[in-house]
Amino acid sequence: MEPIYRKFLDSLVEAEKAWKSADYLVNVTFPIVKDPKLLIRALESLDKETRLVISVILQVEYLFKRIELAKDREENMIVFVKRCAKRYGIGKEDEGLIKEILFLGRKHKESGFEFGKDGKAVILDDFGNSYQLDREKMKTLLKFGYGLLENTNRLLSCHFRKV
Repeated sequence: MEPIYRKFLDSLVEAEKAWKSADYLVNVTFPIVKDPKLLIRALESLDKETRLVISVILQVEYLFKRIELAKDREENMIVFVKRCAKRYGIGKEDEGLIKEILFLGRKHKESGFEFGKDGKAVILDDFGNSYQLDREKMKTLLKFGYGLLENTNRLLSCHFRKV
């Protein structure tokens, strides 16, 4: 069991580093530099943290035979929301924040053009739709990301203490 636990722990440490990076960019660097592109970099880190935590939760739940995993990412996300979210303290409002982080992260990766305007980062997609990020939005997403990480750490330490 030890090597599996180590893998989960390493993923959570990496997720925490990603969260800390995003937090530092939003709350320390951005107020000084005022470059909206820093919000995009923070989004990248927060997206990484969220994906890592969800992946760890799904793997642990699979390990304890509470869920079945599929090869399709979308199916696994549905399983996460329906079968795992509540156990890890994720409510309906939080599900919306997860979807928003993952959606904005995907739009950023697919985007051909991003720019800063009036202290906000603007992501344009191929269809001309724009998505804006400001510091306040990022603070909300960061607060959620921290809670997700803390709940997951707390619950997993309980899981593995029993084993």
